Amino acid sequence: MQTFNKTEFIIMALGNIIGSGIFLASSLVITVAGAWAPLAYLLGGLIMMMEVAFLIEMSIIDPAPGAFKVHAQEIFGNWWGFVVGWMFWTSGILGMASEVTACAIFARLWSPATPLWMFSLLFSILITLINLNDLKGLSKFELSLASIKIIALSLFVLVGFAAVSGLAIGKISPDFTLYTEALTAPREGILGLLASMLLILFAYTGTGIIGIAATETEQAEKVVPPATRIVTLFIVALYTLVAFLITVLLPRSSLQPDTSPFVSLFELANIPYSGDVVNIILLTATLSALNSQVYSSSRMLFSLAKNNQAPAFAAYQSRRGVPVAAVALSGFFLLGATLLSYLLPERVFIYTVSASGFLALINWMSVSATHYFYRKKILATAPEKIKYQAPFFPYLPWLCFVTIFIAICSAVLYPDQMPGLYSGGIILLIIGVVYFFLPKSSP
Repeated sequence: MQTFNKTEFIIMALGNIIGSGIFLASSLVITVAGAWAPLAYLLGGLIMMMEVAFLIEMSIIDPAPGAFKVHAQEIFGNWWGFVVGWMFWTSGILGMASEVTACAIFARLWSPATPLWMFSLLFSILITLINLNDLKGLSKFELSLASIKIIALSLFVLVGFAAVSGLAIGKISPDFTLYTEALTAPREGILGLLASMLLILFAYTGTGIIGIAATETEQAEKVVPPATRIVTLFIVALYTLVAFLITVLLPRSSLQPDTSPFVSLFELANIPYSGDVVNIILLTATLSALNSQVYSSSRMLFSLAKNNQAPAFAAYQSRRGVPVAAVALSGFFLLGATLLSYLLPERVFIYTVSASGFLALINWMSVSATHYFYRKKILATAPEKIKYQAPFFPYLPWLCFVTIFIAICSAVLYPDQMPGLYSGGIILLIIGVVYFFLPKSSP
């Protein structure tokens, strides 16, 4: 079976996490949170780093396919393992739907008359076919896409700081009044920060791939912890800086839910063709996130099938170790999700983001609780298996759990998120009930 090396692991992790959550949803975040958006991204990043530490520890102890789903099942039983696995897969499908919608929004800049669903359909088929490749081919493709968006974000930060420092760049003019106004109305700012947390954490929810990819990484106990530190620190710093620069450099009137703030800002720079160039970069960046999400979702479906919790054919692998049936099935449901682009073209992005974010955060809460009991179990039975330890045990798991719970409850402060939140809750309920109507067999 082929495995990832350190560089490939980093690229897959960055590819899965950095996507429409920053490139498109940042407009919504800044509209809601205002000057508090950078702090919101920083707080969200700290929560993400806690959750990632738990994933690493458990995945190194037991690098089983399905990662945190298997660990949750070991601690809380088959029912919760079933719920966690299908919840992650469903969240992944909805997350892919939001990413493919973002791709379609970017592509429609050049062809406004083309329906959103047609672009969504095209990108869904393309990414599914790419994921039928082996790990090496997949990682090479992801390397090219992820490199583009990392370079683009880094250049954006450099250009942004140049503009903030006083360098004249087109019509870009730094404006710090948003921050002075925030100091005069801290209560409204804090409420805006809380209202944006579901969107903020959605931007980080791709971290589930870390636990899954760790099981396919060579010398995981040596490679994964330092590689993950690079990934998490880089992303948190980049997101926070990008949010700060957008709030300072882009007028609030230019923030539109169907336009990336990156495109709007470079158009203000009056650089010829900069809007088109940036849009190409954003399209490839979002394709990268979509590509990695197909990878992580299909691996979870494969794990469910191996445990007799999904159709048996989903456990079929090619000679190169690719779970082709799980990839194809995930791609099929992604095609179905593109129907939302036809039915709700104006609201599909915020609905899929909030529904996916809700399910992903329930999974994060599960990871936190699982880690607490899993560590206690391993300490009592086989402490020598612990090669990496998440810090501040036993307090950190419950701090993370409670913080995520508060973030979910705060979603009511931004009413546009509620339909997606209700949908996520209904999906969670259906998954939990379906388990009891399925024929039971031992994994």
